Amino acid sequence: MPLESNGPLRIVLARPDRIGDVVISSSCFEPLRRALPDAEIHFVAQARMAPLFIDHPALTSFIPLHPHKDTIWRQEKLADRLRHLKADCIIHLHSDPEVEWSAAAAEIPRRIGFCENGDKWLTECLQVSKKLGEQHEGYYNFDLLELLDVPAPTQLKPRLTPNRDAIAYLAEKLPEAVAQGQYAVMHVGAHGKKPRITPEYFIEIARWLVKEKRLYVVLLGAPEDHEAVEAIIAGTGSAAPWLLNFAGQTDLAEAAFLLRDAAVVFGRDSGPAHIAAAMGAPTVSLMLDSEETNSSRRWAPLGERSWVLDKPLERGWFESKLDFGRRNLDQYTPEEIIASIDHALVSADHAMVAAPAPAEAQTQA
Repeated sequence: MPLESNGPLRIVLARPDRIGDVVISSSCFEPLRRALPDAEIHFVAQARMAPLFIDHPALTSFIPLHPHKDTIWRQEKLADRLRHLKADCIIHLHSDPEVEWSAAAAEIPRRIGFCENGDKWLTECLQVSKKLGEQHEGYYNFDLLELLDVPAPTQLKPRLTPNRDAIAYLAEKLPEAVAQGQYAVMHVGAHGKKPRITPEYFIEIARWLVKEKRLYVVLLGAPEDHEAVEAIIAGTGSAAPWLLNFAGQTDLAEAAFLLRDAAVVFGRDSGPAHIAAAMGAPTVSLMLDSEETNSSRRWAPLGERSWVLDKPLERGWFESKLDFGRRNLDQYTPEEIIASIDHALVSADHAMVAAPAPAEAQTQA
């Protein structure tokens, strides 16, 4: 049913969860803008996502969800913002009771979402079980948007517009030899208690990138990954001077440009993998939660130079997520992953110019 309004349509899209989900959601911004060129389109997401959407051509504004510890304060703050906006419609791309309550309190006339939390705060509730993983997460967004007569595209194309000031900030953090040379990025972390790729894989891959491809290796992660990254660097032996510990050293905009310019990016299917693929970097993602209902079919990072390693398994009834992740990882050898990374490098046709050796490595030689 098309929207009706006395003036320009005001539409709110809400995706209040994790980085990868937000990046995927950006694939619906431009199709919505093309379908409704005169509408105001506002996007609600966690405040830390804001650096990824500076002056986005399809968005009118970014509405941040502040991480205040008081739930009632957060809900009322968002309700006030939505009320002031006088929106005609909100599309809840992810079921979130707090945001759904705020939209209802703001009396937005059309409140569309999935029925995962019931329809208490929604005016239109779509009965779809996303957990079945029958299509990509990005296309589930269009199941909702089709209620506004916005068709799904044949290809999902996320678009990020990171704060360009981050380029200068990043240059100050990167050693000159790395900034001038070639580098790969490996993301060692994972959200919360999700399974992680174990250090021995990163060590073997880093050694290969240095020895065979003569690439610096930038290791990304959260601040709490700092010690784990140091252990990986120490484990690479003579290759260690070529590795940089960037755990907790970048905001999302800096990370986006760091990933964009990498010769190749490797890690598990995570927020940085989705950012890298969306920014056009050759990206190899290892699916560590992969079963038929939660595989690359639903969660593959979107990008023209994105490759996934995915061997779906059936999870045991009483098998923990960590044990299941380890069993997924055990299907791969470091050599198999290295072959995929090499394929991505060759397929991306990246200008492979050998980086100058770090001073410490020259001394050791």
